[in-house]
This record gives sequence, C-alpha cells and structure tokens, in this order.
Amino acid sequence: MVWASRLEGLWRFASRLGKRPLMKDLNRPERPTAGQVAILGGSGEAREIARRLAGHARLWRPSRDRVTGEAPSTEFESWALDAACILIAPHPCDTASLALGNRVAKRVGLPSLTVMRPAWRAGRHDRWVFARTVSDAVTQIPSGARVLVTLGRSVMPEMSAFRHAHAFVRQLNRHDQAFPLRYGRYLFDAPPFTVASEVALMRKYRIDAVLTRNAGGPGGWPKVAAARVLGIPVYMINREASAGGRTVQTVNEAVEWGRAQVWLDV
Repeated sequence: MVWASRLEGLWRFASRLGKRPLMKDLNRPERPTAGQVAILGGSGEAREIARRLAGHARLWRPSRDRVTGEAPSTEFESWALDAACILIAPHPCDTASLALGNRVAKRVGLPSLTVMRPAWRAGRHDRWVFARTVSDAVTQIPSGARVLVTLGRSVMPEMSAFRHAHAFVRQLNRHDQAFPLRYGRYLFDAPPFTVASEVALMRKYRIDAVLTRNAGGPGGWPKVAAARVLGIPVYMINREASAGGRTVQTVNEAVEWGRAQVWLDV
C-alpha cells in the first residue's frame, strides 16, 4: 500500500509536469494551415485580431509579448510557411519584428499586411523633445534630471551613458536584478495606467522629465498626458520608417483583410 501510494504520487507529479508546457505553447503555437492567417504578434491589436479570426488564424508571439525591441525567433519562417497569408502586428516600435515579417512574407511568397497604430502627436501644450535613438535622447537630458523611463528592460544596455541624471525605470514584471545605472531605481507597476495615477507617481518621485517611445495607442498615453499636466518635457523617441508593404491602422481593417484572404464572408 505504501509503494502504491508513492507510485500514485509520482504519477500525479509527472502528470502535472506534462500539463505545464505553457511557455512552449505560448511561443510555439500550432502551425497555420493553407486556410489560416499567420499572425506575427507582440501588440494588443494582434491578440484582438487572433480572437476575432478565431480558428482561422494562428498567433505567434515574441518570447516576451509586448517587450519593445525583442524580435521573435527566426523559426517564424518555417512556422508560417503553409499559411494563406501573414499579418504583421508586433509592437509598433519593434522594428526587428516588423522587418522580419516583411522579409519572411517576401521570401516565401505570401500576401502580407502590416498593422500599425497611429503615432501620438504633440499638442500645443506639450513639451516634446524628439530623438532618433535612446542614446540620442540620453545626450539631450540635462544633468541632475529625474527621469521616468518607460522603454522596457531590453533597452537597458543602450542607457549605459545615463550617468548624469537619475533614471526611474518602469518595469511591468517584477524581478530581483540589480539596477545597472549609477543613479536611479526600478519602479515595478502594471497597467492599466491613468493620468491621475501617473501624475501621482511623478509627484512622488519628483520626476521632471519622461523618456519614452512613440508607441501610439491609449495604453501608454496617460504618462504623456501627465507630463503635459505637470508641464515637464517628454523625450520622445521616434519610430523608424516602416519596412514597406501595405499598412493599415485598425483592427477592423486587418480582420477584414484576413477574412478576405481565407475566403470568409466579410
């Protein structure tokens, strides 16, 4: 009876392990077939498109969904090979993934469409300082500034020159890594954010500048609006030029295109 109980316990443990390939399933979903849309994801729009196309689409996401600048694996090409078409919808600032989607579509000869939400535009009361790269923005930030940085963890190596000011780097996922810069700290928080909560955070840490990318969309806008309320500058890193191909701005347009590609009623 004792051995039977132990064997049963081991079987249950092995069964639990067998049900845990969550990250594998997340990053290597079932391959799309000739009647399905292959979606290169990384944005909220990608998830919504996949939901609305349901069984007529398969969603490939970068290993950390929504992490700016982190490109998906080159295995994407073999994964998407049998699809009817490719819908390219990573984070709008993830230029590596945008380029990969266009490159793969051309190489395998599949129709493709890029979904790119509109960029934010400065209003008359905004104080934006435009920059091409993170390094470019860092050189423009004055000495001693206290800067809220919302660029994602993958950008930290690019901030090695940030030695003259305090960087308060927001991270969406909590971790125990040491802060790599001389002055500043990590701030752990997760969306949704509001203008009121962003104003409160900036006042708490005496923030006098914001460093971010022009991601567009409503999710990241509250920090930009809060900077306007407080009259502080936003160091805005511009998007790079699109890699080419047809581009739409909305989920509705992308869903309509995807349905047409797989011969669904539109």
